[in-house]
Amino acid sequence: MKSLVSIAGFDASSGAGVVRDVDTFFSFGFHGIAVPTCIVVQGPGGVERVEASSEDLFRDTLRSATVGIAVKGVKIGVLCDECHVRATARFLAKRKDMPVVLDPVFAAKNGIPLITDEGRAACIDMLFGKVTVVTPNAEEASAITGTKVGTIKAARKAAERIHSLGPRAVIIKGGHLEGDPVDVLFDGKEHVLYRKTRLPRSIHGTGCSFSSALACFLAAGYSLSRAFMATQGYLERLLGSSYRIDRKGHFYVSSATERRFGHGKGIYENTRGSREIAGRPGSVENMEMIRP
Repeated sequence: MKSLVSIAGFDASSGAGVVRDVDTFFSFGFHGIAVPTCIVVQGPGGVERVEASSEDLFRDTLRSATVGIAVKGVKIGVLCDECHVRATARFLAKRKDMPVVLDPVFAAKNGIPLITDEGRAACIDMLFGKVTVVTPNAEEASAITGTKVGTIKAARKAAERIHSLGPRAVIIKGGHLEGDPVDVLFDGKEHVLYRKTRLPRSIHGTGCSFSSALACFLAAGYSLSRAFMATQGYLERLLGSSYRIDRKGHFYVSSATERRFGHGKGIYENTRGSREIAGRPGSVENMEMIRP
């Protein structure tokens, strides 16, 4: 079985981070390798505090878990400090020719910081040029560019600015934009906009689900634009089956809630050669392609 690596935080409530990523990897037919950067003290009510892995522990875990393994792709989430960034950069420098999705998670939903200022600067400087695609939300895009990203026009400009920092492509997730959410993909040549309907609930782990699924499609050989569309179809189904584990906290998602995930083939194998995911009703007509 081919392997993908998740470098991210450990959320004990299993809603985000390496647990969510590995759940996604297995549902697509990949073996998932989890390398935690921190333990997030969290439940359905949100994050309480974060304990970062030491430099030695993180570096040794990453080395031991991947030595001798032909890794086919990497998803990167929370990196707590500059030490994590440096170790990740060294790892990527030794393993080229594979898709790398960087989801630059800077803070929890309740505002608790997940990375130091020095770590954030190092992430931009040392990792952006080594990855296939960066997937910030609008707030993270604002932090990266230093300008407010609140509209589609601003998101398009921010995607261009982030692209100039080195990644092959940028996807700005539009959940924090004004009006209905619009995701913006920019690959250096054109913008692809995907319009969605805002859901009337707070769902935990949507960013992790998006980036880990995108990594799966890219590792399966999908082109960037097709992987973007396929991920949107996957996420629509996943969010539609969200659930609560208590009576008032965030909603959660799991691959176990969709029957198709239990067949052992993996989504990408079930849909290879077809347009089922990218062509789900309501998907293609929600996409616009705009040249800058």
